[in-house]
Amino acid sequence: MILEQFLLSVNETNSYVIACSETNEAAIIDPGEWNDQIIEFLEVQGLNLKKVFVTHSHEDHTGGIEEIKNQFNVDAIGYGLEFQNDHSVVDGDIIEVGDLKIKVLETPGHTSDSLAFVIGCDVFCGDLIFAGSIGSVSNKADHDIEVQMIREKVFPLGDDMVLHPGHGPATTVLLERLFNPLLIP
Repeated sequence: MILEQFLLSVNETNSYVIACSETNEAAIIDPGEWNDQIIEFLEVQGLNLKKVFVTHSHEDHTGGIEEIKNQFNVDAIGYGLEFQNDHSVVDGDIIEVGDLKIKVLETPGHTSDSLAFVIGCDVFCGDLIFAGSIGSVSNKADHDIEVQMIREKVFPLGDDMVLHPGHGPATTVLLERLFNPLLIP
């Protein structure tokens, strides 16, 4: 798998390009903006952009979708999206990009439409969990749901899983399970 992280200027959001190294089919995860750096990467690597994945509907994760769709005629994949030619997914769905199989996890809490995408040992988790923190919520009930989703859906994936958050550095399930102060029982 090809994986490249881009730090976007909008809220210092992480956006990711993933691609199948066999077919060169690619997808972008959380395009908060569309910029020349991402376009150049796709061109230099000879990648064919096929899909856009959205972890949740906040503008800093979706701001570039319309421009991408207009330029590349790709489908947006998320939960209850309002973009033309989009595909709403649910927990357990498998989406293919080339030979890559991407599993969908519904992870409400930060937002009601939050998703995580699992590819091999990599989890693209949006604002569900960060290195040493979790996504902000507006009330205790949403906080409790978010913590529950992390414990029930992310932690069981295994300690070696790499978590690629919507903001900040990557981390692992092990580090967050042992040291995240918001997740220690």
